[in-house]
Amino acid sequence: MREAIVDSLNRTAKLFIDSGAAASVEEAMAKLGTFTMHLTIDAAAAATPTYQAALLTALNCGLRSLLGGVTVDGALDAPLVTCVTGGHTLGDAVIELGGIVAPCPPDAPLVVIGGGAKAAPAKFAIRTTCDGWRGGIVPLADVGLPLHAEFAVSGALAGALAVAEVFAHLNGEAMAGHRSIGLSLWHLDSDRNWLQPHDDEPMVVDLPSDFWVIGLGHLGQAYLWTIGLLPYADPGDVRLFLQDVDRAGKSTRSTSLLTRTGDERRLKTRICADWAEQRGFATAIIERRFDSDFRRSAVEPGLALCGVDNPDARRILDEAGFTMVLEAGLGNGAEDFRLIRVHSFPAAKRAAAVWPANAQPEDESDNGGRAAALKYQPAYLDLRDKGDLDECGLTRLADVAVGAPFVGVTAAAIIVAQAVRAVAGGPRVMVANLDLRSVDYRSALTAPDADLITFATAKARKPWRPITLLGTVGQLAKQP
Repeated sequence: MREAIVDSLNRTAKLFIDSGAAASVEEAMAKLGTFTMHLTIDAAAAATPTYQAALLTALNCGLRSLLGGVTVDGALDAPLVTCVTGGHTLGDAVIELGGIVAPCPPDAPLVVIGGGAKAAPAKFAIRTTCDGWRGGIVPLADVGLPLHAEFAVSGALAGALAVAEVFAHLNGEAMAGHRSIGLSLWHLDSDRNWLQPHDDEPMVVDLPSDFWVIGLGHLGQAYLWTIGLLPYADPGDVRLFLQDVDRAGKSTRSTSLLTRTGDERRLKTRICADWAEQRGFATAIIERRFDSDFRRSAVEPGLALCGVDNPDARRILDEAGFTMVLEAGLGNGAEDFRLIRVHSFPAAKRAAAVWPANAQPEDESDNGGRAAALKYQPAYLDLRDKGDLDECGLTRLADVAVGAPFVGVTAAAIIVAQAVRAVAGGPRVMVANLDLRSVDYRSALTAPDADLITFATAKARKPWRPITLLGTVGQLAKQP
């Protein structure tokens, strides 16, 4: 019983357990089971890679964190122009991911993908809006962004932020649905208004084509999902080195975008490699720990994306021979699970100084003290009183992180965009902090100069070029 409770618990439902909002595990799961969302898309938005990315990302995140289900309607007969799923049409992709094609249920939170301002037909109604490197959400009646330039990563960002806002609304946060939230992935600092045009944001022409992904859980799979949205002319030119030693558990699916029902006990490397190879990418599997003995060879990818939460692994990120490392860490408690912190290397401050040995990592709380306090929350007392968990089991449950996939995808959009930004000649963001509860108050420190790119790159797909995936053909919307 102990292992089943700890290992199978939905990581988003754990928010209600740790915050005291639920008096039992069953009540926490039942509460999450009332959370639902409806997505709709019109024909104009459905013809674009950016808004297809927004829809499919919102759907994938929503199905894992809103257990009441996600319904979808609109122009779902549009040809599929993204390669993160199979199928001929956008509707095929919706069904493959697990969405329900149906009209909007009464009182369901409504997310409109793209389109213009209109009167809200629901109590909660927001719209994703994107243009080039900028993406976010606005109340449905507000003016958003005209889509002049395609960049599917901003669509993924908007889709993730939409689910975050729906979740906040369903969790009783009064401002949710009444505010605009977004980012420029080119100008991450807070002094730029993401709803205003930025003339210096370049068109995406070249893309990084060699990635070493360290850790294939919540963040690592979000990185891969976002990479899958990039418009490569030939995905076969892209090498993905996939490094992990863990197997998927019962709870993995609640935060990890590529993990499906039936993947339990499979190695995460194999789950991710299967997904990537179906998308046409070349893969290599590394099933060894990223430790102090690890060194990258000169013929292997020089760009690393790190998604592990292990300070020992993070401490050596700039010692393994990579030419560029992009890393994200997420908050893990009921109060800070929406926190994102980004680092990149090389940097003036070495990784060993950011995560010093025998010291508290800068992005983690006092887990011991937190665990002791959590064991007095009602759901923990209920488990103890029923004999489902002993003190050891309660401590182990307390150590399990609260997590939500929309946080991981937001972090992934920032990280992958930083890699594309480097290829486009933009200086790297060296450290950034962002909390989805208050995105406007983020901070970012950018390197003074652009990097000399020493990892492989590939061309982006040209406008109107068909894509072929798993025997299906789609047609790209025309890009400016």
